[in-house]
Amino acid sequence: MKGAPVFFIASRLIAGRNDASGGRDQARRALRGAVLAIGLSLVPLLTVMQVADGMVQGISARYVELGTYHAQAHAYSDTEPLADARDRLAATPGVTGAWIESQSVGVAFTSGAREGAAIRAVEQGFLDDPGTTAYFELEDGDLALERANDALVGSALAAKLGIKSGDSFNLITVRRSASGEPLPKVSILRVRGVVSAGYRELDSQWLFIRQADTARVLPRESTRSFVGIKSADPFGEPEQARLLAESALQQGYTVYSWKRLERNLFESLASTRTMLLLIMAVTVAVAAVNVSSALSTLVMERRQEIAVLKSLGARPSDLARTFSLGGAFLGAAGAVLGSAFGLLAATRINEILRVLEWLSNAARRLVALLTGSPAPAYAPLLDPEYYLQAIPITLRFADVAGVVILTVGLSFAASFLPARKAARLDPMDALRRR
Repeated sequence: MKGAPVFFIASRLIAGRNDASGGRDQARRALRGAVLAIGLSLVPLLTVMQVADGMVQGISARYVELGTYHAQAHAYSDTEPLADARDRLAATPGVTGAWIESQSVGVAFTSGAREGAAIRAVEQGFLDDPGTTAYFELEDGDLALERANDALVGSALAAKLGIKSGDSFNLITVRRSASGEPLPKVSILRVRGVVSAGYRELDSQWLFIRQADTARVLPRESTRSFVGIKSADPFGEPEQARLLAESALQQGYTVYSWKRLERNLFESLASTRTMLLLIMAVTVAVAAVNVSSALSTLVMERRQEIAVLKSLGARPSDLARTFSLGGAFLGAAGAVLGSAFGLLAATRINEILRVLEWLSNAARRLVALLTGSPAPAYAPLLDPEYYLQAIPITLRFADVAGVVILTVGLSFAASFLPARKAARLDPMDALRRR
């Protein structure tokens, strides 16, 4: 048989028939269950895929744009000052920005509260860069570090210290004397603004000061300085900034790309994503087995039709193609259904999480009320200490298309056994059992 008759017969066999009482047969219910199982298995897979991609990109982008830059140039000799290297890099075609940064650690304290801080002495150009402002949310004050002792404080750090824009606080750093004795130095800083990177782990650490205040505030022996470099497409071409910097700088500098600087973070996030997708993929494979079971039921219910087709000249290969095509059709129907609801869940994941969070806390309060226990404190579903405050959504339709194709392929493969059973059916035996 040609393709069109095979497709027509496959659709008729799957469509089902009415029994003597007017109801649909068992095979149709089994096929409908197989489609539903595939669709339901794809909803969590696609949701996890899109949400995981968004979280990986959201966290990575924040670290890259706000923390590590696209590349860093570190001097290992005094052949060229950092300021000259910065100017040379800023004038290099393809480089969108280059700034000097110095980093150290200290303890911020005020009114009896104290917290460790990762101190970053930056240039104003870095704070004004579009890549920085895209991920920096200004919660209070402004981003302009104009005067000596101005500082930007991460929102979580500011909350722990109980400070806001316009307040002053103390910063302790430790220097070493000529004899090696630690000498604490206290600097009084003024909060110019409170900022958030949208990731509490960063907001609880970062304290920004002016690059011009580096020598006065930070201890030289425990401070590292480098030139941070940004280029046009850090994710599409992660090595571009490094290659541009290496071609522009003189001897005496080592340049690291962001993928090397954040390798552990990026690999950890990627490994977690892969593990989640593998677990979800197993559910899709199990759901595809339902296609085989449903088609086996279909073969048993349609054995008389199969016998008639064989009697009219249908070859075993034609029947095998018919049922294999039916399996692929079931997989495609389930994939379309699952993709629609999976993408809908992915695009509304933040709203879904808020509803689940509300229901979870409502259930806890109800249990406490029934048991006479004290009312529990409100518990977030995703602890902002470790997760993004809002999950960014990244829809990659190429990945969705890949999942759909894989699902159809698995369903097609699962139909081989019932298709072979239909092809080997004895028409005389089937007609005798009528």
